[in-house]
Amino acid sequence: MLYILVIDDHPAVREGTKAILEAEEGVKVDCLAPPYTIEVLKKIDFSQYDVLLMDLNLGDVNGMDLSVEILRLSTKSKIILYTGYDVEDYFEEALQIGIYGAVSKTESKDKLLDYIRHAIEGEIVLSYDYFKKVLTQNEIHTKKKETHEYIFSDREVAILQEVEKGLTNQEIADSLHLSKRTIEYSLTAIFNKLNVSSRTEAVLIAKSKGLLD
Repeated sequence: MLYILVIDDHPAVREGTKAILEAEEGVKVDCLAPPYTIEVLKKIDFSQYDVLLMDLNLGDVNGMDLSVEILRLSTKSKIILYTGYDVEDYFEEALQIGIYGAVSKTESKDKLLDYIRHAIEGEIVLSYDYFKKVLTQNEIHTKKKETHEYIFSDREVAILQEVEKGLTNQEIADSLHLSKRTIEYSLTAIFNKLNVSSRTEAVLIAKSKGLLD
């Protein structure tokens, strides 16, 4: 029996996912609706579930941040991001947190169950295109380091564009559907690459290097 917990703030998604997965023999699904407070989380025994399917955007709560809190309470829980956004944008951060990757809400029942079963075995499924993209980025990064040039990811450029608008870290996180922690990590990396210590300096240097219009 596979025991799965779906965490999503939309009733239609919760019930729809439950119906789809439970159509498979040997699958039992529970759903967790808001609110997602620490007090609520502490009352749940997450260890009873084989896998947790975690929505990324839970209204006032970010799925990444909620996953961090759950993993603090239940270190062996296996969480998969279950999102309507492009999963490749969140794969790297998810793995760093301890999440078993991300899967799209548009995937079929069979593919979703396949992903879940791999996660239970401690395995992560990567698409060939995504793996190839990672290899290409690593090759570019290596070449850039050898020539002492800077390389910025699309996410870092997007964050710089939001910084230029004067947004706070939380506002940037909301705008890009990322966690505040991710924005803070990314800004630290950007500052190091540009050898600056402030947001204003970062924007000025980024403009001089043609990263911003």
